[in-house]
Amino acid sequence: MDMSPGGIPLAGGGEDRDGLEMDVLKVRLGPVLPYWPAGLVLHCSLQGDVVTEARAEVLGAEEEAGDEADARARSLDNLVSVLALAGWEDAAAQARRLREVALGAGDGPVDLRGLERLQRRVRRSRLLRWSLRGLGPLTEEEVRHQGLPADSAGDTYDRLVRMVDRAATASRLGDRPAAFAGHLGTLVVGLDLAAARLVLASLDLHELRAHHAQHEAAHG
Repeated sequence: MDMSPGGIPLAGGGEDRDGLEMDVLKVRLGPVLPYWPAGLVLHCSLQGDVVTEARAEVLGAEEEAGDEADARARSLDNLVSVLALAGWEDAAAQARRLREVALGAGDGPVDLRGLERLQRRVRRSRLLRWSLRGLGPLTEEEVRHQGLPADSAGDTYDRLVRMVDRAATASRLGDRPAAFAGHLGTLVVGLDLAAARLVLASLDLHELRAHHAQHEAAHG
């Protein structure tokens, strides 16, 4: 007898972190999900809304670096994601408008004043700092081991500040390296779904690779 109505699996039993039995639900997050890294799929086990296991994979072809306008738009896309997931819809809408301007500018000037205003707004928000500080902390050693961009160290608030700073600078953004997707699942284990989505969005992932670059170099 089919016990998966609508193709959604039913929860099974399992112990939670307190040793009590709770239902375990197997779910797949992505690749199409609002404010979610493009091409990423997480195969998760959930107890309540807490991720107890997660395995990451990448679907689709890897993106090309593109030009500076595309890179700035991707960075603003990720900034929109963090702000929206943090519940700051007004600032997310501001970042979204700046993204459209960046895409329409092509090789022309971008709205640097608007970007600087958003930068100041994010940096001055005490509520944003309070809500994101201490979430998903990563040491420099963990960042290297997990194949993430070097500026991913720190917590979600640190990464958000760097993200808005990158978007507001006039320097070229297209050189941001691809990230290795294999370890992304380990970053969200123990977090609830809302926190997990914030942590992943804060990594500012422009491109995902299925294999670690160091591994490829060693076996190339």
